[in-house]
Amino acid sequence: MAKISADTVKKVARLANLRFSADQFKDYTKKFASVVDYVEKLNSLDTSGVEPTSHVLSGEGKIEPLKNTRDDNTGRFAGVDDILKNAPERAGRLIKVPKVID
Repeated sequence: MAKISADTVKKVARLANLRFSADQFKDYTKKFASVVDYVEKLNSLDTSGVEPTSHVLSGEGKIEPLKNTRDDNTGRFAGVDDILKNAPERAGRLIKVPKVID
């Protein structure tokens, strides 16, 4: 089983905004190690020469070559108003969104 340190589990928990009891901490340390072991097992497989059978760009059972739907274009914006011009609703320099928490 992979060695997962307590510091690694604490860091992952902090990044995921999780809080564990002492018992849960021990349990999740084992679970994280199990996930790492599984990924290591998958990484050891020789998949050279194996064509992908499906991906997010496949449609209706057709296997299409992997490609982006558009080229990434970078550029400068004239300012905040230029960036926010497509926002459906604004509040000053902010994008106004529906309230989702009471």
